[in-house]
Amino acid sequence: MCIVNIKVDDAAIRQINPELTSRESINQWLQQQVDVLIDDLLGCQETLDLETVRAMLHDTIRKEYAAI
Repeated sequence: MCIVNIKVDDAAIRQINPELTSRESINQWLQQQVDVLIDDLLGCQETLDLETVRAMLHDTIRKEYAAI
């Protein structure tokens, strides 16, 4: 894990959420936003193309009906 320093406009942050009044509350909120962004970016790397999904679907259907 790394630690970074960023500068934010307190007034702009309070426009987003007026309850973010302390440095600690802003830090916690920013950490949550960064965590969500990283999760979203990692999720984008796991996307499948249409042909892969189609092949997986057909394989699943074949396996399901082969058991009947």
